[in-house]
Amino acid sequence: MLCLMSGEMPVAENEIALNRMFAENNNIAVGDSITLKDKTLQVSGLIASPDYSCLYENNSDMMFDSINFSIAVMSESGWSVFDSTHICYNYAWLYPKLIERTDTETAKAKSDDLIDAIETVLTDYNTQILTTGANDTQILCITDYLPRYLNQAINFTGDDMGSDKAMILMIDYIITAILAFVFAITTSSTITVEAGVIGTLRATGYTKREILTHYMILPVLISLIAAVIGNILGYTVGSRFFVDVYYGSYSLAAYKTLWNAEASWLTTIIPLVMMVLVNLFILMRKLRLTPLQFLRRDLTTHKKKKSFCLPTQIPFLHRFRLRILFQNISHYITLFFGVFIGGTLLVFGTMFNPLLEDYKALIIADRICDYQYILAEQVETANEEAEQYCLTFLKTTDETYMKDTISVYGIVSDSNYISTKLSAETVAIASTVAEKFDLAVGDTIELKDPYNEKKRYTFLIGRIYDYHSGMAIFMPKESYDKTFEESETYFTGYFSNQEITDIEEDAIASVITISDLTKTSDQLTVSMGEMMEIFGSTRILLFVLLMFLMSKQIIEKNAMSISMTKILGFSNFEIGGLYILATSIVVVASLFISIPLIDIMLRWIFEFYLYTMMTGYVPFIVSDTCYIKMAVISIACYALVSILQMIKIGRIPKSDALKYGE
Repeated sequence: MLCLMSGEMPVAENEIALNRMFAENNNIAVGDSITLKDKTLQVSGLIASPDYSCLYENNSDMMFDSINFSIAVMSESGWSVFDSTHICYNYAWLYPKLIERTDTETAKAKSDDLIDAIETVLTDYNTQILTTGANDTQILCITDYLPRYLNQAINFTGDDMGSDKAMILMIDYIITAILAFVFAITTSSTITVEAGVIGTLRATGYTKREILTHYMILPVLISLIAAVIGNILGYTVGSRFFVDVYYGSYSLAAYKTLWNAEASWLTTIIPLVMMVLVNLFILMRKLRLTPLQFLRRDLTTHKKKKSFCLPTQIPFLHRFRLRILFQNISHYITLFFGVFIGGTLLVFGTMFNPLLEDYKALIIADRICDYQYILAEQVETANEEAEQYCLTFLKTTDETYMKDTISVYGIVSDSNYISTKLSAETVAIASTVAEKFDLAVGDTIELKDPYNEKKRYTFLIGRIYDYHSGMAIFMPKESYDKTFEESETYFTGYFSNQEITDIEEDAIASVITISDLTKTSDQLTVSMGEMMEIFGSTRILLFVLLMFLMSKQIIEKNAMSISMTKILGFSNFEIGGLYILATSIVVVASLFISIPLIDIMLRWIFEFYLYTMMTGYVPFIVSDTCYIKMAVISIACYALVSILQMIKIGRIPKSDALKYGE
């Protein structure tokens, strides 16, 4: 069933409707003219088809091509203008009972039954034709057959968008952690500012429960309002951002925004519960203090130790800054964690484009050959560069990870294309498999037939082979033949560094070239790049918010001391040089200390979360430029925050020093 995205369906003989994504990639709009088979046609509309949500020209292609391939629709009169030389008639059969998309075993069984029935009918028909000697009747045969569970044009979009979910959830968890941090800082800052009010209320008879309820109402109410507004925006104008990302990658039909329970749980319920628990924990902990401690603004739960003396050889202003550091050590530790969390978000948002460029370079560097031919039937070639190989596909069985497809190669002895030495007792696994599943030499890997759960294979790992073009296992052809019960003469394709020209096109299922190998990284650059841009301004805003709240808390805690320094004759600029410079030193030091910790954190996220929640493999590579960008953006953000804090210092009145005493 076709979906008309814009314009009108073709009616006239010279009208045609093109796939929307193909048209956009080639700057073709409704009303434009195109040339097809020396005929000028007018584009009457743009369409999308559920059977071609990904524009795969051939089902065996490694990646879809929405630039050079499109489906199109014409009227019956327009169709009849073209000759019938290359017409291919397709027939579709629907399952009488709906089969779940993930139930490939049942789908394969039904599919095999159908193809067996068709072949039986065709055999009987052709036998009858040959018996009667009817020369004017063609012998019928099946030239191509593609069941739905193997159709990349239908399945790829859903599978790939499912992988994107892992990325979005990871970003969601990071932002949730930052929100918890913000809630904690805000609540603590509120108690610090209003400590005198809390002490007065407690002294006049208000209970802890009443004060707790009072301070919980506002943050809970604000969070509820924010949740409602966020959901309204998310299901209206906000959803359009993500729709545009996927419309830029896939040929999707018109959509309708629907409420999603899981999304509400992850983005609304969890943050609300988290906000309530964090505020409740901090308030209950702080309200254990006595009314007198609140009145004195002595909010520490442990007895103050006597300040140690600093050497008099240190200049006075340097000693003052050191004293500020020591007196606010708990806040600066909190500041360090804020820098670490914000830095992690910044690096995570900037790492993917450089990563995919490096990944592309790795694919090109360790490719097997320039031309990898996968054959539809066994055909010999005279090309001396060509080397036969065997290939089959198996599925992983580890329940910790999503099910991945592994290419299993049977390689001839003394191969010119696979440089590692292969043993009859073991296999060589690609570095992609080793890194994703944390496998080493001496370990075993269990794989299964994609369509038969009972057929399982266990391989002993003897080597790890540098190969990033896919997830693969390499074994000697003799071992392959024995494992999969194939004959010695069996093969499925050729490796070659030269193009093979003496094999008929019909005998070739697909040809994998360098451009095919890099299609995956190119496509990820488009889809993930746009997705990261959406979070670009968000991560910077969150970082600024963290820096502002934490530095604000330090200024507010030292408001009385700042007021006293004003009485002693220090200018606002000099005070800023004491307090803001001390905080600046901590921020810069925290940035450099955080870099190795961020690297460890991101590696952990990749290995223990991302790899378990997505199929396929993306290497963990963080470019040095990402950390440089993180440092520059962080310092720039803090510079802005420092200006705001200077303004705040200027607004602290001298009278504050007279309000409270020790």
